[in-house]
Amino acid sequence: MTTEDTRENESDLALRVQGQMSQENTARLNQKLQTGLAISIQGSSKEELAASVATNCSDEIWLELSRPASQPPFQEEERVLIKYWDEGAIVYCWEADVIKIAGPTYQHVAIATRGHGITVQQRRAYRVESAIPFSFSVIDAAETALIGEKLLRAKTQNISATGLRFETSLGLKAGDKLDLNLRLPASQPVNAVGWVVRTETVGQNGNSLHSVALKFLQVNEEDQIQLLEFLAQAYEQATAEPGQKVNRQRPHKSPTFR
Repeated sequence: MTTEDTRENESDLALRVQGQMSQENTARLNQKLQTGLAISIQGSSKEELAASVATNCSDEIWLELSRPASQPPFQEEERVLIKYWDEGAIVYCWEADVIKIAGPTYQHVAIATRGHGITVQQRRAYRVESAIPFSFSVIDAAETALIGEKLLRAKTQNISATGLRFETSLGLKAGDKLDLNLRLPASQPVNAVGWVVRTETVGQNGNSLHSVALKFLQVNEEDQIQLLEFLAQAYEQATAEPGQKVNRQRPHKSPTFR
């Protein structure tokens, strides 16, 4: 499949999905923002902050930001953009207004969504259990001493269009933000910014390692296409070579990385 074919197919599919989504009402769309869902929120500063849905009522949604702050990250009545990718590689976006900011560290934000949510794109997606080499640097972390740390030789345990999983000795926590450089086979390096959605401590040979599930936050269009082409090729190879672990991801599920 050529790059031109990929772009044309994805563009057609995105238009069809947006047409279907426009027929849904706001209440149905808000049901997708279920408690515990990992999302990003962006205000007038244009910085995307990691958060999760704390509660979802009919008239307001409470979000919990992953990081404490010394001053409010938003203002009341500020317009914000809520976004998340599901496992079908659909990007859902909502415009919302900030209703209230609470807590001594300004981590709880109440919002009211505006009108209908929209989908930005939908693409065929696969999760590949493969050791892809990559490097990363920590650009934001709960443990400030980790900011600026670099790891030049990491490997994925699995990877999809929406994120990846890997192990590291660094004590990363949910909400930490990483700048990654993926070295996919037979392609240019793929750069992405992602944030940690979950960590688990695992043991290996007496050493303490952390299994990290990371969700992509920023990937430019060219790099997205390279990643999607790699995943599609890996799927084709796996179907031709039994024993390889590649899963077709089903759409409309919350982000999870196994």
